[in-house]
Amino acid sequence: MAPADVAACIAAVDILQQSEERVQKLWENARYFQEGLKALGFDIGKTQTPITPVMLGDAALAQAFSRRLFEEGIFVQAIGYPTVPRGAARLRVMLSAVHTKDDLDFALEKFAKIRRELMGAHRL
Repeated sequence: MAPADVAACIAAVDILQQSEERVQKLWENARYFQEGLKALGFDIGKTQTPITPVMLGDAALAQAFSRRLFEEGIFVQAIGYPTVPRGAARLRVMLSAVHTKDDLDFALEKFAKIRRELMGAHRL
């Protein structure tokens, strides 16, 4: 690893050791966002971490959804085979403690919008 990368990692650990505030905020954000996705009808699987999967099944749909989210200002990775089994494609949403409720609401609005757009071509 480059010295700058090591320094960044050490600084991050130091920050986390000073207070649990950021970790608590991350979990708050995750709970809020995951509940929002479920209310919109998305399947988020059985995640037990702040990394939120959005189970779509179809790899082409996951790629299209990811691309549309990016166009709307949200970076979310599509994950498909061979990383996950065939037919288990998903989006991987990674939140942070610095996201605000407004950020999360914006993302949920975009998920809802894109779901409406893509439902004609694909069943979610």
